[in-house]
Amino acid sequence: MSTRPRFLIGYLNPPTVLTLGGVILASLSVYFSMNAARIPLTAICLMFAGICDLFDGFVARKCDLPPEEREYGIHIDTIADMASFGVVPAIICMNLGLTSPIELAAIATYICCAGTRLAYFNTIATQTSGPVPFFTGLPVTYAAILFPIVLYFCSTPGTPVQTLPLHVTLWVTSLLFILRIPIPKPKGLFYLLFPLLAGGLSYLFGQRLLG
Repeated sequence: MSTRPRFLIGYLNPPTVLTLGGVILASLSVYFSMNAARIPLTAICLMFAGICDLFDGFVARKCDLPPEEREYGIHIDTIADMASFGVVPAIICMNLGLTSPIELAAIATYICCAGTRLAYFNTIATQTSGPVPFFTGLPVTYAAILFPIVLYFCSTPGTPVQTLPLHVTLWVTSLLFILRIPIPKPKGLFYLLFPLLAGGLSYLFGQRLLG
């Protein structure tokens, strides 16, 4: 089921709503990162943005969408990924204190590598047909779980955030985004494991928030 707004451009269908919901959650994570006491909410919103991205493709495959809407979905998903998992983690890191020249270089490199990866595979997607069994390099969406894990271990309520782990994570993920290494695509149990991991981390962050 899909809807084309009469007076607006674009398409509204279940996968697009899920994609935009993820962008909203990622935006909220930026807002919460401006206050160190709300780091748990920052991480929780980013993880659930990742869940939205994980399932929007699954939902799209279940919907009987016309070719034009499928093409639209590819592009809006790429733009959402760039915003949510390319730009948002970078802003979060700046809000949490990564502002030295070398740290800003890491942030800029991270954004550029995320954009390079997304543009490259968006191009490949329009030139190939049929499913691909694995990703080449680390998908940008994995930032939705990697950064919250690092945040859990480098932030303690009442103490300053340790910026070195975030700094290292920026450089490592930047490299993994563009390396030609095979990474299995999510399927089957992964669709259960990712939400379970996000739920477990959300519980731990929630305990900190309430404590």
